[in-house]
Amino acid sequence: MIRKLSKGIAPVASRSLPPWRIGGGRRVLGLALVSLMLLLPGLGLADDNAAPTLAFLRFGQSSSFALTDMAVLDMLQAYGFINAEERATLEAGNDLRGANINILYRDAGFDFPTANLMVEDALDEGADIFLTVSTQVGMIALSAMSDMEEPPALVFAIVTDPHDTGLATATCVKPPNVTGTLMHFDLQEYTRIAYLQDPDFQSIGYIGDANDPATPGFVDYVRQVGERLGFDVEVETIVTAADYAIATESLLDKSVDAIGILPHTGSDSGISSIVDAAYGVPVFSSLVSDVIHGVTIAAGFEGWYREGLQAARMVIGYLEGDLDIATTAVAATPGFAMAINLDSAEAQGVVIAEALLAEADYIIQGGLGAGAGIEIPGEIGLRDMTLAERRAEDAAFLENLRCTPELIAEQLSAAGSRGA
Repeated sequence: MIRKLSKGIAPVASRSLPPWRIGGGRRVLGLALVSLMLLLPGLGLADDNAAPTLAFLRFGQSSSFALTDMAVLDMLQAYGFINAEERATLEAGNDLRGANINILYRDAGFDFPTANLMVEDALDEGADIFLTVSTQVGMIALSAMSDMEEPPALVFAIVTDPHDTGLATATCVKPPNVTGTLMHFDLQEYTRIAYLQDPDFQSIGYIGDANDPATPGFVDYVRQVGERLGFDVEVETIVTAADYAIATESLLDKSVDAIGILPHTGSDSGISSIVDAAYGVPVFSSLVSDVIHGVTIAAGFEGWYREGLQAARMVIGYLEGDLDIATTAVAATPGFAMAINLDSAEAQGVVIAEALLAEADYIIQGGLGAGAGIEIPGEIGLRDMTLAERRAEDAAFLENLRCTPELIAEQLSAAGSRGA
């Protein structure tokens, strides 16, 4: 059973430097030690010989998740934490004991028990900082740290809603050892796309995974959006992959106008079953990349590489002693793109509205894709610049995430009003 860590308030303090352990025991960041280090600014990475340990933990692999991984490794290599040979070791699926950094490079294969063991092992290994990829692993890591008086730093990425999953209450109201990146979803714009396809749109059916600890929060969220925007939401849950087609047929029996795939950071394995069973109605997703897995209309998030880059900025800032996790806000980058799979639409007997086609950023037809708005391996990467230029750009990004006392007070007041 996953326990939630009590939501804390990020204290506003001066820059705190991560102390790396020499020898055994867990490397931890304590408030007392932070205070001492602020009085003794000479302490820090430069005074220790031991390389820090990063636990880079992923729920599973897909073409989309591979983009996030690539961004993190691109950044670590650009900053000199790893070289080409060490990167090849990681890309082969191995841990790294490197000259400048140790990396626990783990993948749970979309299996929850394995994810729990992966997190516990990283804690036992004494990782200084966790970089978790997916809502599920972020939640598991935070829960595993809940009994620790001085937990390691945690940076999460590819998280759909940290506010409903215990990772944060607001961008600056969160456990003091936690920050990360929020996958931005504009569900109001997503709903506009549904009405553009079908002006008589009245209901959508969603399928959720009962095994996924993030599902209840997602379901509550889409129900709230439906109530606010005036459409009905039907929900079916599945336990095994064999249930996807049955759940889809159950939603069709309820005469929904569309099938929706919940914002997800897990496996894509059930999408084809949903699409195959959803004859006569389009299948929507809020992840643009799902269009390559057969979703009829994908509208929303399109930043897998970008999120990895931004999370890596936080990790590197912390490793170099330039970032205080406690006063670094959760990052959210607004953006919206829309993609259409005409091959799926034809197989489903769905006619795509001309108005929708006119707005599409990316279209798949005859097995080929064309357009912008979707990240494609081999066509994306870091922009060419000097390391000095990169440092300046990354420092400006992190400075924009600084939580001031005024911002924290404002967010606390807003959170209190919502809870009242």
